Amino acid sequence: MRSKLILTLGTTLMLVPVQAQDTQPTYVQLILDASGSMYGKLPDGSSRISVAKAVLSDFISKLPFDSALNVGLRIYGANAGGASPEACQDSKLVLPMRGLERQSLQDVVARTQPKGATPIAYSLEQAALDFPQDNSRKVIVLVTDGQESCRGNVTDTLEAFKKRGITVDVRVVGIDLDARAQKSFEGLGTFENARSSAELAAALGRTVINVAKPNEVKLPVVVTLTTGGKPFTSGAKVSFSSALGGGNAVGFSGGAEFKAELTAGAYTATVESSESGLQTYGGLTVAAGSINRFSFEVGKISGVALEFSPNPPNAGGKLTVKFSGAPGGEKNWITVAQKSDPDPAFMDWEYVKGASGTLELNIPDEEIEYQIRYHLANPDGSTRVVGRSANFTPKRVAAALEGPGEVLAGSVISVRWTGPNNDRDYVTIVRKGAAEGAYLDYKYTKAGNPLELTVPTAAGEYELRYASDTSSKTLASRPIVLKLASYAPEAPREEVAGSRVSVTWTGPNNPGDYVTEVKKGAAVGTYLKYFYTRDGNPGALQTPLEPGDYEIRYSSEKASPNPTLFSVPITLKLANYALEAPREGKKGERIQIKWTGPGNPGEYVTIVKKGATVGTYLDYFYTREGNPGTLKLPDVAGEYELRYSSEGASPNPTLFSLPFTVK
Repeated sequence: MRSKLILTLGTTLMLVPVQAQDTQPTYVQLILDASGSMYGKLPDGSSRISVAKAVLSDFISKLPFDSALNVGLRIYGANAGGASPEACQDSKLVLPMRGLERQSLQDVVARTQPKGATPIAYSLEQAALDFPQDNSRKVIVLVTDGQESCRGNVTDTLEAFKKRGITVDVRVVGIDLDARAQKSFEGLGTFENARSSAELAAALGRTVINVAKPNEVKLPVVVTLTTGGKPFTSGAKVSFSSALGGGNAVGFSGGAEFKAELTAGAYTATVESSESGLQTYGGLTVAAGSINRFSFEVGKISGVALEFSPNPPNAGGKLTVKFSGAPGGEKNWITVAQKSDPDPAFMDWEYVKGASGTLELNIPDEEIEYQIRYHLANPDGSTRVVGRSANFTPKRVAAALEGPGEVLAGSVISVRWTGPNNDRDYVTIVRKGAAEGAYLDYKYTKAGNPLELTVPTAAGEYELRYASDTSSKTLASRPIVLKLASYAPEAPREEVAGSRVSVTWTGPNNPGDYVTEVKKGAAVGTYLKYFYTRDGNPGALQTPLEPGDYEIRYSSEKASPNPTLFSVPITLKLANYALEAPREGKKGERIQIKWTGPGNPGEYVTIVKKGATVGTYLDYFYTREGNPGTLKLPDVAGEYELRYSSEGASPNPTLFSLPFTVK
């Protein structure tokens, strides 16, 4: 049986200050998962995102009024679709850790809409840059419903904090995570898994109990009622219920104000009046340091008419909403929510103004009953639903894929698809058994049918998937095996440094395949001069000027770092360089110079001031122009040098020089 508190008219309004618990600064960063999978359901049928928002709002309300407490909020997955190029860097510090901006925190949480991927590792690496480099207490509270989907290593991110010389306490609160997702957080910090709003609230409270003990002091609350903007004093009943469920407070009818004391938290209020019957008001928070005064308009408002099409919409698609008969106001809004969710909960939303209009809403990728709701905004920030659409259940459009069962690794394949073709549907290839939302190369279905995908360069078992950015769900899949292709560059085993060598190659000639020459043992992905295999077979390489042991590599741009698919050794020998010329001449005259060298492309002979910077040149001739060549001497007398140089490096190196005097 629910316990009840009575809102009495005689309660004295007092704000109870909460003393700072500690003078040591404490920095807490909340990291909220706004990936597409947050539209999914918990075992009790509640949507994950609505539960997460309600619990976070309640949690923020309960944080103590402490001058040493600094709370910030980072959100990932809220801006870029899961398969878009920006998805794996879609992590934003929306509120820095400077004091406790309670209302701003709650406003951002309330407006967050799930959309994209799950870049947990990237978010933690960025969080390492958000904290000060001092001895303050530092806590990260990560709330997520999935595991890393951007190929990052979550536990390795602790190195980012070590490099900055700071220690952070990482607390992970999972929302209905499966066993594999739970295992992915081993070694990161403390971990709890929650499967209901009550479990999530308790887990969040435990994450900061030692650094920011939740406020449990009773706080004064004042409620006034109006009708048409004027005080409403006729009989009414007011009750407050926790947004998470639990106890409530009920007031007597009569008078213009209702008063009571409530603990900090998020609440929903109901008002029963003779004016408009039973009305519900959501988005209420009671907190220390706030006035906690609420004003509810109970005047009669004709229900706003809400029509939508198509009916039913595609699961994961869009819905066009037409509204009419709406009241005035600049911040009213229309939402789509599960029919079973409380009024303040929603999946997608748009602000509206005016008496009528149309808008589009995104529909979650779930075949459950939904409802469109019109929310009238009150001056105190609360909202009241004054219009509801007919209930509807999205329909699932079957998806299927047609593609090869076995291909060469690194090749380009054609995939034909069948599916709903929603705005953010895409086809991708992933390792067999990869997490939901994972992707490698991909194309959105809006790009056409069939689609072309470049498969990975590593052989093995993979899957083609038809997936949705809206929910990260896989709607269809089929297996595909990648076989290792034959690769082999053929070239001389010994050549003169700086020369041009011909390389014959064997390989699939996939887009982005190339041949390069690098120092022996150079890091994977390193390259110097190169040619793409698409440019022809054989191809030509300009070798480095520095002698030594090198490798000629067949590589690909289809992974990062670019993998070496095959390599052969090559040794570069030092070439002989020499110049034969007079040692002096008159200014402005032309002299003849004989040269010895490989005569590689880009090699030239020039005259410069004695001691001039490497790469400097005045008059010059290319060795390809003949032997001997001629130079015009400068018009200024002085000491100079004749130089044999090359454009094969920057700055152009001097390979041989002779002193020269201009008289």
